[in-house]
Amino acid sequence: MRKYQEMMYSQIRKTLNSWHSEKMVHKHDIYHFLHNVRRTADVIEMKALSEEVMALLKEIDTQSEQWWKKSEWLPIVERIERICKPDLLIREKSRDWSLLDRVRQKEMPFILVIDHDLKFIKGIKTFLEEEGFKVVTALSGKKGFDLFYQVKPSLIILGHVLQDMNGIAFLEQMTVDAQKEMTSIVMVSSSYCEKNRVKAYELGATDFITMPLNMNVLVPLLHNRIRYRQHIIKQIGEDELTGAFNRKYLECELSYQLTIAKHDDKNKLFSFVIVDLDRFKIVNDQFGHVKGDEVLKTFVNMFMLIKEPADTISRYGGEEFAIVMPDTTEEEALKRIEAWRDIFNKKTFMAGKTSFKVTFSAGIKEVGRKDDQIKHVIEKADKALHFAKKMGRNRSDCYKETLEYVDFKDFVTIIIVDDDEIVRQVMTYHFKKRGEVAGRRVKVRTYSDGISLLEGTWYQPDKQFMILLDGRMPKMDGIEVLQKLRETYGNKNIVISMLTEKGEIDVARALNLAADDYMFKPFNVNEVTVRVDRLIERVLN
Repeated sequence: MRKYQEMMYSQIRKTLNSWHSEKMVHKHDIYHFLHNVRRTADVIEMKALSEEVMALLKEIDTQSEQWWKKSEWLPIVERIERICKPDLLIREKSRDWSLLDRVRQKEMPFILVIDHDLKFIKGIKTFLEEEGFKVVTALSGKKGFDLFYQVKPSLIILGHVLQDMNGIAFLEQMTVDAQKEMTSIVMVSSSYCEKNRVKAYELGATDFITMPLNMNVLVPLLHNRIRYRQHIIKQIGEDELTGAFNRKYLECELSYQLTIAKHDDKNKLFSFVIVDLDRFKIVNDQFGHVKGDEVLKTFVNMFMLIKEPADTISRYGGEEFAIVMPDTTEEEALKRIEAWRDIFNKKTFMAGKTSFKVTFSAGIKEVGRKDDQIKHVIEKADKALHFAKKMGRNRSDCYKETLEYVDFKDFVTIIIVDDDEIVRQVMTYHFKKRGEVAGRRVKVRTYSDGISLLEGTWYQPDKQFMILLDGRMPKMDGIEVLQKLRETYGNKNIVISMLTEKGEIDVARALNLAADDYMFKPFNVNEVTVRVDRLIERVLN
C-alpha cells in the first residue's frame, strides 16, 4: 500500500507543479483535483489526507470567482503538501474487527483483567469464571493491549498499578479504541484518591471502584454494563429489512468464534454456512422488489424456526445470507440446513394471481483450530456454495479440499473505468492477485475514461464482463457511458456497477438505465471484491 501512497504523492506534486507555472487556475480544476484526491486517499488508507481535503472542500467559497489567483489556491496546496510529505506516508494501524462484537444471550462474554498483583489476578479470575464469565488476564499494560486486540473483551477490569505503567497511562492510550468498541472499563484502586478518580472518569473509565471489592455488588455491575453494551450493539448490528444481523456483526462473530476455536483445548468446532437464493433476480424482475423483500423476510423467519439458540444469521449481501453455528459439525449443520430447505421449499408466494416458489443453495465449512483467517473461512464456504450451484442449485454441499481443483467456469473480464491512475492500479493488482471471482478466473482491463472504453475492441459476445464504472470522469460522465453501453451491447453478458460518491449522481437514474449495482466511494478494495463476487454469481450464472 505504501507504493500507492507514494504514487499518490507524485501525482499531487505533478499537478501542483503544473499550477505553479500558471498565472490563474480554474475553480473547476481545483474542485476536480480535491475530489479525486479525497476518493483515492480513502482507497489507499490515507485517512489524514482525506479528512484534510474534506475540510478544504467545506471551507472553499462556492460563490468565489471562476478563475483563482495564486494567492487564492496556494494556501490549499500548502495544506495538502504538509500532509503528503513522503516520510508521513505510513499506513494507519488497521483492525480486522469493527465496533460490532458478537451478541449472545446464551453465552457470557470475555472480561479482560489487567493488574500487577498476581494474587489478585488469580482470585478474581477464579471467582468470575465460577459466575459464568470467560476471563483473560494480563500483568502488564503491553500484554493488556495485545489481549484487547486479540480477544475483543466486552469489559475491562483495570488495576491502578501495572507492571510496566500505571493504570491512568494505560487508560490514556486505550480509551479511544475502547470507546469505539463500546468496551466498558472498570478501574479498581487500593486507595480512594479523588484526583485519580476524576482523571479516570475524564479519560473515559466507566466506573472507579476501591479495594477491597464487594463481589455482591461487582457481579451485578458487570452484568449491567455488558447488557447495556449488548443492547446498543444489537440495535446497530441488524439488517433493517429482514431482522437478520448485518455484515459488520458477521465479521465480529466469525472473529470471536475463531478466537474460541484457537484457544480451546478440546479443538472446539463450529460451522459457517453461506446460503444464496437461487435466481433471485428473476423474482425482482418479474414480481417487483416489494415482493422480493417479502421473500427475503420469509426466508429469514423460517430459519428462526429451525435454528439452535446460539445460531446467528446475517445478511451477507442482497439475497445471500451467512450463518454461524457454534459447537456444530458440518454433518449437524447440513441436517439443520436441510430442515430449513424442507419448510422453505413448501412455501408458495403469491404475486396477484400468480404463484411461485423459491429455492436456495448452501455451502458449508466446518471450522476448527487450523482455520485462522476469516477470509479463508468465507472463501471455502463460498467454493462449496459455487459447487452446489454448479451441480444444479437447490442443494447443500460441504467444503472439501478437492473443490480447490474444480474449474467452475471459464473466465470473466473485469474492466475498471476510472480517471484516477492509482485507483486503476490498486484494483488491478488486487484482482490479479486474487485470481478469481465467483469461481471464475479473472482477466483485468482498464480505461482512463468512458470514451476510450466505448471506442475499444474489448467486447466479445461469447464472453462474460464485469465493468466497474466511475460516475465522475472527464469528457463523458459515467451515466452517459452506461447508457451507451446498454444501447450498444445490451445486458446479456455484461454486469455494470457504478462507482460514485454520495449525492454526486442520480443513483435511481443509473439503475433505471440498467446498472446492476452501485458502490459509494470511498470504498474498501476487499468490499468491492465481495460485491463483484455477488453480482457475477447473481447476474451471470
